[in-house]
Amino acid sequence: MKRFASLLLALVMLVSLTACDKGGLDLNLGGADKDKESPPPVQSSSSDEQEDDNQGGSQLVEPDEDGVALGYEGDTLHTEFFDMTINNPYTCEEFDGLTPNEGYKFLVAELTVYNHTMTTQPMMDVDFEVIWDLDDDDAWAWPECDETQDENGEPVYSIRSEQQLPVEYDLGIRKTVTGLLLYQVPEDAKDFFIAYYEVYAPVAGSDEPEYGDSFYVRFSA
Repeated sequence: MKRFASLLLALVMLVSLTACDKGGLDLNLGGADKDKESPPPVQSSSSDEQEDDNQGGSQLVEPDEDGVALGYEGDTLHTEFFDMTINNPYTCEEFDGLTPNEGYKFLVAELTVYNHTMTTQPMMDVDFEVIWDLDDDDAWAWPECDETQDENGEPVYSIRSEQQLPVEYDLGIRKTVTGLLLYQVPEDAKDFFIAYYEVYAPVAGSDEPEYGDSFYVRFSA
């Protein structure tokens, strides 16, 4: 939690500097820890081969000396495991026959991920959370999914719309996957981050995962 708080502080400072330099919006955004159990595998989306390592937006964004990368809609953020680009975010009151809970609306964003490594990368929808208020530890959400139980009482997660990226899939070497992230957000929210945090397996003798850099895509919708 201390590491997460320090990352948010670094992000706030970075956003403040960006606003001063470029006349950016005065955003009020936030995040939370990632403690959800891993869902079972589902079928991967289709992918196409790519020829180079910059597969997305207007510029390639890498972490600064504090381990924080801040990009915008259309930018490509370069993580240890893949490049990620957010495009065409919008909000709506109905999506593919689904309606949000009272007081909420849907946020839809197109995500493109490209595996620039030499190893297949396991991907999960909960790798990408949305944040809308930095002052509220609860002002964040994972992509929408349905939860059921298998015969052993274990949770089983599935997407709510076939237009969404799978709950879990493999991203092959030099492969690209593009699909939609679907979130529920407060109906009065306008400015957002979609965040990704590098997470590594625990070191020997520890149960705690190791964390790398943090990546944030900032936009209005």
